[in-house]
Amino acid sequence: MLESARGATRQRKGDSLIRIRRLRLTNFRNYAALDLPIETGTTVIEGANGHGKTNLLESIYLMSIGRSPRTSTDREMVRKEALGEYQPHTQIVAEVETAAGDVSLQIDLSARRAAGGAARVSKTFRVNGVARRSAEFVGVLKAVLFAAEDIHLTSGPPSARRRYMDILVSQMGRAYLRDVQEYQKLVTQRNHLLKSVRRRHSAAAELEFWEARMAQRAARIMDARVEAIGALSEAARPIHRELSGSDQPMSLTYSPSAEVGEYEDVRALSRLILGAIQRQREREIAAGFCLIGPHRDDIKVSIGDMDAGAYASRGQARTVTLAMKLGEAQLLADACGEQPVILLDDVVSELDPARGRHVLDRAASYEQTLMTTAEPTMASAFGSRAVNRICVSSGSAAAVRGRADREGQK
Repeated sequence: MLESARGATRQRKGDSLIRIRRLRLTNFRNYAALDLPIETGTTVIEGANGHGKTNLLESIYLMSIGRSPRTSTDREMVRKEALGEYQPHTQIVAEVETAAGDVSLQIDLSARRAAGGAARVSKTFRVNGVARRSAEFVGVLKAVLFAAEDIHLTSGPPSARRRYMDILVSQMGRAYLRDVQEYQKLVTQRNHLLKSVRRRHSAAAELEFWEARMAQRAARIMDARVEAIGALSEAARPIHRELSGSDQPMSLTYSPSAEVGEYEDVRALSRLILGAIQRQREREIAAGFCLIGPHRDDIKVSIGDMDAGAYASRGQARTVTLAMKLGEAQLLADACGEQPVILLDDVVSELDPARGRHVLDRAASYEQTLMTTAEPTMASAFGSRAVNRICVSSGSAAAVRGRADREGQK
């Protein structure tokens, strides 16, 4: 089992204030224009399905991780009606309050229509009005999103778990995202060269330069992931035990595609990865692409001795995913000293009462939680605790004033 050179032991820091005070949307999804104040505490976002509840959470999470959790195509976030305009433009602005002061986060999606083709969308980031790279933007606002479809995190393809790792670790440190971006470029360049070598247009010796650079970036990525997954496993294990009522411990283990074993520091890991790449060179030339590295790694999820990815029931997979998400929130708070904003997209409706109560209790303990529901009585599930409410209908959203009569107030 891999163990990070830095170790997973962290001293708990004080939880600092971080919350969204206002969200402004222009031509985002089904919102033509929205200026929405958001309160501290727990906010229930109510409305019929298909009216824009999930779009609100998507826009907030976009401000945290810099990309949509629902689509890889930025064009899909541009309001459909706006795409018919000459120069479609979408803007998302979040006014965020932190312990260090107020921060304005802004993402602009600008569409340019190609001759005879679909509009091409470019994305820009701003912090307090100043243009920033994505690596400088991601993680300013820390957030954890849990949607019903996240159940596939346990049993789905490895790419889903790699994405999960990248989102988690990127919020814990900006250097990680820069390493991932640079590593992806190196993989692309080396893939082109591997194909050229296979066609005998280039010499195999030319690969050495790219292999050394890849190994350095890969080592930093892997070490950060090993540390984060180890800490997440420790945070999620007691949560899983509470949710499942089982004595079978849940564990998360980083599963590298390269056989590297244990290592003392990142430099030693880089040498191990370089050796693994060189041993795979002939196979990779034949394949025409890189076969090992962080872009092929995975997380092994276990319940006791069982491989949860292969054998967990749907109920077990849901419980594991819940534990991972709640553990992720705790890990971000502990590691960064800032409580993340919690986003729950129609999650509780699919849980039994006991698990639903546990999730609500955990969510309500954070500085700011937003959850969507199609049930108008969901706010009553919080009992005597104060709950804010937002009503969504056909691309509009507004706070519902007054907290009395939660059983049916609209």
